[in-house]
Amino acid sequence: MATASKSRRAAKPSPRSEPPLLEWISAAIGLVCALVAIGFVGWDALTGERSPPEIEVRLVAVTPTPHGFVTQVEAINHGGSSAAQVTVEGVLSGQGEPETAQATLDYIPEQSRVSGGLVFEHDPRAGRLVLRAKGFAEAS
Repeated sequence: MATASKSRRAAKPSPRSEPPLLEWISAAIGLVCALVAIGFVGWDALTGERSPPEIEVRLVAVTPTPHGFVTQVEAINHGGSSAAQVTVEGVLSGQGEPETAQATLDYIPEQSRVSGGLVFEHDPRAGRLVLRAKGFAEAS
């Protein structure tokens, strides 16, 4: 019996030394994806637009609260570079003295948008609200 079990062990085929076809296909797909990503980053680095930030501020919604009116705003950077520490200002007029509110948005990447809020004592829907970006720092 001992010889029969030894011969069965010896009859086992040795493992294949080449990787299976599916492994080659997976590797090829991974290589193509990596090359496309590297090519895209390289192309953008060489030919990408490097214009200054162009910040547009839009009104999204006004929500009444017990402590005033929260004006939700959206800052959109249409420019070709990022902006940091963006100061957004809203001036509400039409109800006596103009009322001003400011907020600072930490970072707005190029071609993207960030939301924030301004708080007013009076309802911005009842007056004239002017929104604008007052300034920013260059993002490094």
